Amino acid sequence: MEFETAVADIIQRTPEVKSFRFKRPESFHYDPGQFIFVTILIDGQKAIKHFSISSSPTEKEYLEFTKKITDHEFSVGLDHLIPGDWVYLNGPLGEFTFKGEYPKIAMITGGIGITPLRSIIKFCTDTAIPSDITLLYGNRNEQSIVFKEELDDLEKMNHNLKVVHCLSRPTDAWKGRRGHVDVRLIQDEIPDYNDRMFYVCGPPALVTDLEKDIKSLNIPDDRIKLETFPGY
Repeated sequence: MEFETAVADIIQRTPEVKSFRFKRPESFHYDPGQFIFVTILIDGQKAIKHFSISSSPTEKEYLEFTKKITDHEFSVGLDHLIPGDWVYLNGPLGEFTFKGEYPKIAMITGGIGITPLRSIIKFCTDTAIPSDITLLYGNRNEQSIVFKEELDDLEKMNHNLKVVHCLSRPTDAWKGRRGHVDVRLIQDEIPDYNDRMFYVCGPPALVTDLEKDIKSLNIPDDRIKLETFPGY
C-alpha cells in the first residue's frame, strides 16, 4: 500500500533516537516485524529509505518507525521534521515476522535493532500468544536503551517474556549484565537455546558476529532468521 500522509507526532526515545508516528489508515495491515519505505523531502527533493515498523499491528491508531539520528543526509532530514510535514509511505514488506509460529524463540539485538522486535513483543503481549520469548539486548549505557521503560512494563505483563539487558559501558550503579552480547551470554541466559528459533537483527557487523556465535552452538541455518539495517 502506498499513501501520502503527514507526521502526526515525534517522540524522543533516547538522546539519539526518535520515533516518528503517522495516522494509520484502516486499510493498512501488516505483520509484526515488517518494514516500510519512507519518502521525505530534503531541500525540496524526494529521498527514500526503509525502516522497520516499531509499532504493533495491535496499535490501530498510528504507524510508527524509530530511528537513531546520525549525521547522514537522510537522518538529518528526519531530524528536521515537525508534526504536519509531508511524508510518503510504501509497504509493508519483509519476512522477519512472528505471530506465534514457534513455541520458543530467542531474540538478539543491539541499539536501534530493537525496532522490529519491539513490534513483535508488543503484538505477542497484546494478543496473549503463549510462545516463550527471551530477548538479549545490547547497548552502550543506561541512557541508550531504546524502549527501556516499555520493555520493563511488557515483561511484567507477559509472563512468557524475559528481557536481558547487557551494557558495554554502564555506570557503576548498573546491576545488570556487562559486556557485549556474545555466545557466553546466550549460553548463560538461554540454556535451552537448542529448542528455540533465533531472531537476530541490527547493523550488519553485529548480525554477522551474532550469526557466527549462534552457529557455533550447532544451531542450523533454518532456525536463524536475520535482518540487517544497511546505512545504520
